[in-house]
Order: sequence, then C-alpha cells, then structure tokens
Amino acid sequence: MKNLIFLFCVLFSLNAFSQANILNASTPSEIGIKNFDQKQSDSDSFLEFDYIDERDILWSKIVYEKIDLNEKLNFPLLFPVNDETYEKNRKSLWRILKENIINKRITELYFDRNDNFKDKMSYNDVMEVVSFTELINGVPTPPEELKSIDITAYRIKGMWYFDKRQGEMKYRLLGLMPVGKNLKDDDGKNNTDLFWIWYPSLRKILHKEMVFNEKNNANRISFDQLLISRRFSSYIYKEDNLYGDRPISSYKDKGLQSILESERIKKEILDFEQDMWNR
Repeated sequence: MKNLIFLFCVLFSLNAFSQANILNASTPSEIGIKNFDQKQSDSDSFLEFDYIDERDILWSKIVYEKIDLNEKLNFPLLFPVNDETYEKNRKSLWRILKENIINKRITELYFDRNDNFKDKMSYNDVMEVVSFTELINGVPTPPEELKSIDITAYRIKGMWYFDKRQGEMKYRLLGLMPVGKNLKDDDGKNNTDLFWIWYPSLRKILHKEMVFNEKNNANRISFDQLLISRRFSSYIYKEDNLYGDRPISSYKDKGLQSILESERIKKEILDFEQDMWNR
C-alpha cells in the first residue's frame, strides 16, 4: 500500500510539473508560467554540444534529410496546427520559431538558395517570407502570416562522425529549414523552402519548449532533445559528394530508386561503425 501511495505521489508531482503551474494558477492566464524551481531545473538540464577536436574525427559525412510532417511519428513537430488554441503550454515547432524570429531572438537565418550558411538574411528579408501584405488599388491589406498548418515539412542538415577518442558514431545537427506555403503564390498550393536556420543558435530557445506526449503527459521532453536525439522519421535526399553535393533526385528516378539510394547511404553510415569494431 505504501508503495502505491508513493507511486501515486511521484506521478502526481510529475504531472503537475509537466502542466507548468496548472495546479497553482489563480487564473487561466498563469497556466504555463514556470516557478523558480522549474526554471532552475530546466537550466540545469541543458547540455551544451561537446567541443570536438578535429583530430579526433576519424570519419565524417554530411547528410541532408527531409522530415515529412504527414508522417504520424512527426506529428509532435506539427501540432497543434491552430496557433490560437493554446497560449503558452503547447506550441508547434513552427509557432516557436515564428514567435522568436519576430521578436528577434532568432537571427542566424540564411537564404534557402545556399545550404552552406553563406547567404545571411536581414530581418526584413525574413519577414517577407513569414508574412505578406498585398496591395489592392494601392491600399495594403492586413498582413497574412504563415501558420503552423501551412508548414508541411522540415529539412535538416547534419554530420555523422566517428569520434575515435570515445570510440563511437555520433550525430551533430547543424541546420533546420521549414518547408511550407509560399504566401506570394496566388493559389497558395505550392510549397517552398523558406530559409535555413543555424541550429546551434536555436538550442537554448527550443530547450525551454516542451513537446506534447500523448502517451504520458507527465513525461515530456524539449524540442531540442527530440531533434538532437533524432526522435523523428526522415529520409536522406542529399549527401556531400564529389559531384558538388548533388541531390539524389538529380541522378535517380523519383520513387523506388530514390528510396533505395537513400537507404544505401544510411546503410553506409551504419556499416562504417560496425566495420570499425570488426577490424
């Protein structure tokens, strides 16, 4: 009986923490506001990327992947698609990005035409992508902003590398790019690559935002934890290669051939670690 009471207390306290002040709120507007202990706990749990000495990298490969938000495993990045439903305690990844871009907390943004982060965007450049104001008879209409429901996918750029000092294969996420509605497209049916964001500059922001867990709301992780631990479904569409980092679609037919090539690249990465231990 004591064990059951203890388990109940633990689960109750975890659930209260995950709801961020829901039991202590005097008004609904206070739900989602963390107390000092919760904020301190979040700060303590944030882990900086380790410093990697180039001499410790025995092998590496940069790959580009697409995270399709139509896949169920990726729904935590997509929902809630209605940005007005929840004020603080539940947000989609896009809502988090947009709010922090508008508030100028995210500044390391780059044009999609260069995926090596060489072509930085100004604040005005970014706002032209995030929102659009149409002129009708010379009169500006209310601006239309990209909403969570308008985002269909994310592209990511990352490096797989074998750390010979620790003797293991690791992954480092370098860039994130939303894919969604082109506001300047009249019919709004064509999706476009929006912009690259240098991922290390996002980490502390995403660490403060929690991902909804439908199986257990008391066990939630941050968006940063979800992404760097690769808790999503994706497929490789490009790798760094001799041919100017050409995408798979440029040398393989769409469909089965592209899927097989993507799987071949994945296998090559996994096989390298296995081969290291078999030598």
